[in-house]
Formats: sequence, C-alpha cells, structure tokens
Amino acid sequence: MKHTMVTFFLLALIWGTVSVFAETIPNHGPEVIKLKMGDLVLPFMHWKHQKTLNYDCFNCHANKIGKIDDWSKETAHNLCISCHANGHKGPVECEQCHKDIYSKSGRLIPAGPRP
Repeated sequence: MKHTMVTFFLLALIWGTVSVFAETIPNHGPEVIKLKMGDLVLPFMHWKHQKTLNYDCFNCHANKIGKIDDWSKETAHNLCISCHANGHKGPVECEQCHKDIYSKSGRLIPAGPRP
C-alpha cells in the first residue's frame, strides 16, 4: 500500500511538472520566415531577431502576435532599416537584403523575368 501511494505521488508530481513547463514555454513561431517582396522571397531569421530583442514581440508586432498586418516594402523599410540603423546591427543598404536582384556592378536589376 505504501509503495502504491509513493508511486502515485511521484506520477502526480511528474505530471504536474510537465504541465507547468508545457504552459510556460511560449510559441515563438517559425525559426525562419520567408518574407515575400514582389517576386523575391527574403529569409527572415525570426528566432535570431527574437533573441536579440529579448523576446519582446511588440518591437515588430505593434498590436498583436502573428503575421504583421499590411506587410509591404514600406513596412519593411520603416520597421527593419530603422531598427538596424539604431542598433548598429543588421543590413541597412539595399543590396544587403536584396542580394539576388543586384548585378555585380551594384546596379538594381529591373523586376521581371530573370535570365
């Protein structure tokens, strides 16, 4: 009887611990998000940015967690470049993010079919 009570107590303790940890681990979303910018897809290192920003989601997600509303070129430029410039980290020049659309001469390649 005593052995059964100890076993029951240990199982309850383990179950309670697992439940607490399951509830406290937040959903950080995908590790990498593929941001669509016209014909381009830019890999955004989501988890790296979260860690850098101390998991303060509202640096980027103004009103709610999840997909950023009205994602556009202007949103990306205002949000990303200003943060990178202020923190002195991350790309701030066009070709640093948009490598695939710049020629070797440093000039912008027009959108449309690419060779």
